[in-house]
Formats: sequence, C-alpha cells, structure tokens
Amino acid sequence: MIQPDPKDDGPDGINLHDWDGDGDLDIFSNAEEGRYSRLYFNPGPDLVRELWKDFIEFSHGKCEDSGIGDLDADGDIDYVANGGWIFFNPGTSQVRDRTKWQKMTLFDYERRVPTVADVDGDGLNDLIVGAQEWYRQPRDGKHEAKNWRQFTLGKNRWPMNCIRHDVNGNGLIDLIVPDRGKEVCWYENPGAARITAPWRRKTLHAHQEPMFMAVADLNQDGVEDSVITGGSKGELAEKLIILIRTNRRDDPQFQEVVLDQVGDSFPKGVAVMELNGDPERSEILVIPRSGNLWMAYSSCAAHSPNDWQTCSIEMPGADTRKKMDNAWLGDLDGDGDLDIATTEENGGWGVIWFENPATTRD
Repeated sequence: MIQPDPKDDGPDGINLHDWDGDGDLDIFSNAEEGRYSRLYFNPGPDLVRELWKDFIEFSHGKCEDSGIGDLDADGDIDYVANGGWIFFNPGTSQVRDRTKWQKMTLFDYERRVPTVADVDGDGLNDLIVGAQEWYRQPRDGKHEAKNWRQFTLGKNRWPMNCIRHDVNGNGLIDLIVPDRGKEVCWYENPGAARITAPWRRKTLHAHQEPMFMAVADLNQDGVEDSVITGGSKGELAEKLIILIRTNRRDDPQFQEVVLDQVGDSFPKGVAVMELNGDPERSEILVIPRSGNLWMAYSSCAAHSPNDWQTCSIEMPGADTRKKMDNAWLGDLDGDGDLDIATTEENGGWGVIWFENPATTRD
C-alpha cells in the first residue's frame, strides 16, 4: 500500500515517472471524488514496502483519468488531470514545492484518457483528450490556454484507453480506443496534410461494453495482438478477449480467443508482462473489479482457447479490495522486474502496488 483511502476520495488513475531524479519511480495519482491529485515520492528500495509519506497535493475538479508528458518543451514531465487541468513541472530542484507548479486550465470539465503525443509531427508534444480532440502545443506562450488551438479527430462515448499504435502498418500512428457502450474502435491517422481534419473511425472489435485493453505481441511472431477485458455487460461480459493478429498490413484481421474469467468478479484492468520467469514468453495479467488478480498464458501459437491456461494469483486481503482499476507497470522496488500499480476505491486500500516475485531481493 502506498497510501490508503479512508474517506473514499476515489483514487482512479496512476502515472509512473522519476520526478525527483533519484533513480526511483514516483507515482502521480488522481482522486476522482476527492478532486485532487497527489505526487507520491518513492522512499527508495529499503522503505518502498512501507507507506509513502512524502507527497504534494494539487486541487482541481472531478477527475477520473490523468496523464503525463512534456507539454512546454523544457524537458520536464508535466501532469494533466482529466484533460483540462495542466500542471507544469518547475524542474527537479523545485519539484517538491507545490507552489512552483504552474496550473493552466484549457477547459473546466471532464475529458477522459489525456494522452501526450506529437500529433502533427512538428517536434512538440500535443495533448489528446477524450481520444477525440487534440490541442496543439504553441511555439510561444505555452503556459497560456488561449494559445492552445483545439482540433476534433472523432467522437467517443466513454473511452477507457487511448493507445497510440500503427494499426495498418503504413508508418503513421493511429489511435485504438475501447469506447465503452459502443465498441472497440480505431482512428486512422490521415497523414500530415489532413492531420487537423477528423480521422476516420473503424471497428476493431464489436464488443459493446469493453473495459481496458492492451496491445502486445503475445505469440512472438513480430505482430502486435490485442487483449480486451469484457467487463460486466454485453455478450462477452465476464470474458477475456484475445485477438491474435493474422496480418501485418492494412486493416487488422484476427483470430479471436475468448476465455472465461477466473473467480467471481469481472475482468477490468489488463497488462502484458513477464510473470513466470520465462523471458521468451509474456503473460496476460488481469485485474478484476475486486478480489485476486489472475493471469492467462500460453506456450504455443495461442490461436485457440485450448492453447491457453488461466490461474488465480492468490494474495492476502482479496475480499476487501472492492473496486480496482487498470494495471500500470513499473519497477517500483528497483530489483529489475516490472511490478504492478493500481488504485482501489470503496475498500479503503487507495493507491496500491503488487510486487513481481520474479526477482527476489537479498
């Protein structure tokens, strides 16, 4: 546990980065109902399993998602709370002084999955919000909202992720979006000449109630596959949907594999990582809404359900974790392997992490 949530402030997102430059990953987490975000400073390998007591707090509106990236081209990683509220990093020497972080309000309402990326290829990071609009970083006056020009690329109902990936193999970065209540879609990058125009929306998978998803090469064929958690509604509720890609270019084609959930809580968060000590194979790590985490793994081409196995990852306190979120990966304890960070609402756990047992520290 990094910090508990005794007042149900609703921590609901995590960002990992070494903000203070000490070599350890810190955590920036937003609290939806609490209307604040906290930057927790990693206490180092010897104390990482204790509560992280060193943090600074920022106030803003209701915030379900957050993101990070350099939005003023000064080399420091800034923070974005739910799309509209940007906090500019003052630099490593002043990073612990909350008053030195300059706040800019692009808009004063919720817009999910803020994503920092150079959309137009001008060498400056832009800000994508709601996986449907983007704001171009200006050359000058970067901390003034009036200088950030908005463009619309699409329309979504409830984006759970905004994943940047070259879907059709043409060298341009597209956006993959599990749009909850609609489908899993992708927006085709129109190229530099039309980058500010709306992007064409295409269906990746028809499941109408997706939760989170991940994109990774699951069978080591050099092609990125997709994993979608089925959530609690629709025909594929309580399922894990694995899409093994069968072509390299053009619109994606998949072999679909559907696995039953493990336990009695629907799959929600997901990540692809190495869990069993075999660096040649990666496993699918699933965070359900509540209870124990679980994993899915295969030792072959993985094109059918019979190629896959699942198992629960038993951990203390599973019954008390009520509403967990997505899986964020990072080496929090500095032992060389990826650990798992997430947030938990309604059970009091707050911001938590799970230690990868692949490497044992002395």
